[in-house]
Amino acid sequence: MNLLLNFKKQFDKEINIYLDKKIKLTEKIDEKGKDLFEVIKEFINNGGKRLRPAIFYYAFSSYSSQNLTAVLKLSFIFELFHSFALIHDDIIDKSDLRRGKPTVHKKYSLSTAILAGDLALMLADEIFSQEINKLEVTDLFNELKQELLIGEYLDTAKIDDINKIMELKTARYSFIKPAIIALNLVNIDKKDVKKWEEILKETGILFQIKDDLEGTFADEKTLEKPTDSDIKERKSTLIIEKFLKKSNNKEKEHFYSFFGKQNFKKEELIWYKKTLVRYKIYDEIKEEIINGSNKIKNKLNRHFPNKKLTELMKEIIIYFQSTT
Repeated sequence: MNLLLNFKKQFDKEINIYLDKKIKLTEKIDEKGKDLFEVIKEFINNGGKRLRPAIFYYAFSSYSSQNLTAVLKLSFIFELFHSFALIHDDIIDKSDLRRGKPTVHKKYSLSTAILAGDLALMLADEIFSQEINKLEVTDLFNELKQELLIGEYLDTAKIDDINKIMELKTARYSFIKPAIIALNLVNIDKKDVKKWEEILKETGILFQIKDDLEGTFADEKTLEKPTDSDIKERKSTLIIEKFLKKSNNKEKEHFYSFFGKQNFKKEELIWYKKTLVRYKIYDEIKEEIINGSNKIKNKLNRHFPNKKLTELMKEIIIYFQSTT
């Protein structure tokens, strides 16, 4: 994924410069106060693809080459907001690991994690308010924040509308809104915005399906998180939905005996994965990802053949297909 990797190198360099400046300014207020900024810096540098800021950046640069240095700084808001969301999500899910390392609340304390997440959100809002004064774009940014939090609530409330959760928590938050905010800044034709929105929604939902599939079947060392987390957290996923549709009453009863439990035997997870394979759910979802990826690629070639954002989306599609 060359385009994304090249962006990540540039992005990581600049956001660390930004955070170091913030740390120095905070030292003037209180020497100890800089610790919270350093927690955020550490969290960001622990990993991550920089997908959301990259989508924003390449959506903008697909239609304009002006002020790209300022656009790169503005892209920080998506990573800072994402850091807020992940730090708090780990608290909600009681997760011990994030990107293969201890979560913020596990390494430091619950209060530190809550405050670090709050600070990351505040920094995102601060950058946005300094750089943007266009009401329509402000409304879109506020929608992004509200949609993610509603999606998170629906997830924690164990709502069964999987498509709605995938749309809010992944498609709209990770793909649609970063691009649409950028496209509104460059004032492209509304018809093209709608086309992009359709393509990005489909890509985002496939991205979540792919993530759920890996979250069940991938190697834990590669994944850098446990493969039993969706079961422990009683998550609503497409895989679980398909399992419940195809399984018999005895299998459902067995599944519900450990679904949502924090401590269950390793044998239960092995049984669940084998049952998914036996019902061909694994193969079925893999096929859905490949077919969906090809449809998205065709739409990109038809509507936006020579755009940087198209190139980025094609890199993501290659990732879908090469690892399934």
